[in-house]
Amino acid sequence: MIDKSRLSPDEDQGGHSYLASVSDLVSALIFIFIIMLAVFAHQLANVTKKQEERVEDLEAEEKTRTRMLRDIKSRLEKAGMRVEVLADQGVLRLSDNAINFPSGSEVPVPEHHVNVGLLSQAIAEVVPCYVSPAGAEAPSHIDDGRIVAGHRSDPPAYCQPPADPATYQCRKQEFPWLLETLLIEGHTDDVPVAAGNRFQDNLELSSMRAATVHRMIVACEPRVERLLSADNFPILSTSGYGFTRPVTHDSDRAGENRRIDLRFLLEPPEGLVPSRELDVQKEVRERFGEGTP
Repeated sequence: MIDKSRLSPDEDQGGHSYLASVSDLVSALIFIFIIMLAVFAHQLANVTKKQEERVEDLEAEEKTRTRMLRDIKSRLEKAGMRVEVLADQGVLRLSDNAINFPSGSEVPVPEHHVNVGLLSQAIAEVVPCYVSPAGAEAPSHIDDGRIVAGHRSDPPAYCQPPADPATYQCRKQEFPWLLETLLIEGHTDDVPVAAGNRFQDNLELSSMRAATVHRMIVACEPRVERLLSADNFPILSTSGYGFTRPVTHDSDRAGENRRIDLRFLLEPPEGLVPSRELDVQKEVRERFGEGTP
């Protein structure tokens, strides 16, 4: 049996010292945990803020595109054209009573040439508001927009009076996003091109339909061709889809597929770097673990 009276004070307090060391260790661990928790909360707040900013960016983009599509649509509808807006795709669809084509031809039916003129006028009035200021500046030798290679040219008969973009209210603060590309998209029905036709297939035919409408628009409003994106590229472009994107499979309504769509692709305003969703997700995984959704 140990005689505690013979133990030194240090030996008698060994258990108390051990417990004190454990208590200090636990306190240190709790302190480290609190620090880690504060860092985690700070990082989570930063990611949440970026996600909120991304949502705001997307909302501003959608509002800008919707307004642009709606304003062009309203101008065409006043002239009696049926126009459909596919807001989620950024597409303005011109119906079969707006710009339609004879089977196998790249030129719109004659009665729709005037509709191309009206479309040109609407684009020239609305679109300059949604390009970068530098890209909206027309060359100094252009007055009414109908001067080609330094010489005045008479517009085709189907053209409307030149548009005046100054009559359109931009409201840049509310609708800040910019137009990067305006695609004129050509489409066909499912009938193969006839033997002897100068087009190899429907894909080539649809591309030429888009190119023809592009030329007709520029003939009325040359300034549209000179509108530039923030990267100094012309915003007006073309594409052809053949029969790959039909609006109907009803053979009795095949003419509805011989059409033109306008697709509006936007870019953020100058000085705004969009935080891509994938970048945010990558950052979350890197900071908080691969298992984070």
